Amino acid sequence: MSLDLNSLLDGSPSYGVVYAKDGVLLFRRHGHEAAFRAIAANAMRHAGEDFTITTICDSEHQCDRLFIATLDEDRSFAR
Repeated sequence: MSLDLNSLLDGSPSYGVVYAKDGVLLFRRHGHEAAFRAIAANAMRHAGEDFTITTICDSEHQCDRLFIATLDEDRSFAR
């Protein structure tokens, strides 16, 4: 499955999107754990040239958030 970053940032019933200063945070919605895991796995497979992803896990070591930062923008901390 290919990844359309713009579609991913639209959100879905399984996750929400919060825009941050240097990227975007996707957060899993309760009851959609399996769907979010699949979305996260697909996003991780496509990370690299255009964007990077940092996974954030809950207390049970399940990925419940993804921080996505595009690589073609200046970072606020890089000044």
